[in-house]
Amino acid sequence: MESVRETMAGATVTRMPVGPLLTNCYVVQSGAELMLVDPGMTANRELEWVATTVEGANGRLRWVVCTHGHVDHVAGVDAVLARFPEATLVMNPREELLARDPAESYATQLGSTWSMKAQASPLVAGQDLPLGHIVYHVAMIEGHTPASTVLIASDHAFVGDTLFAGSVGRTADHEGFEQLLAGIRTTLMTLPPATRIFPGHGEPTSVSAELSQNPWL
Repeated sequence: MESVRETMAGATVTRMPVGPLLTNCYVVQSGAELMLVDPGMTANRELEWVATTVEGANGRLRWVVCTHGHVDHVAGVDAVLARFPEATLVMNPREELLARDPAESYATQLGSTWSMKAQASPLVAGQDLPLGHIVYHVAMIEGHTPASTVLIASDHAFVGDTLFAGSVGRTADHEGFEQLLAGIRTTLMTLPPATRIFPGHGEPTSVSAELSQNPWL
């Protein structure tokens, strides 16, 4: 297991691929506060890896954020909150419902009966999520799931499975695909070209790279 750390404006971002689908779990620190994005850990060793990274950061874990309810992005939530009970879980209510249904979250398809037990505080479009010295603006992009969340700061964004380097998220039908592309274009591709994009899987990218190289955009 290997993590990659980047320094952004006002925050450090540590990317930690976890779970069978190598979901990017992000440990974000700004000042003395931390945020965990998409804790998809399924093994105890992964939980320890992420937890010791948080504990070694000289700060408190304030937020646990799930960009959407698919099991590979939420599987570690209950264990994380048991380890860090002072943290607050936030996610969109529609995505919380998805995370509680093994069939809808794709847990069943992966051979698991897991469903999320933790209670989340609502995260909705237009909300601001403060973390240390910076603030993340919350937006929603429909298509991959009913209300996939993206978190946007001054020079970077966490986008879940809406956008990848050179690709976009999977959708169930053509209508969802059009919704997804429209959301990406209006919400993400209008950000400054140098904005760093941290996706749910794979390597980070940038707005400028996707505008010039992504065949779907």
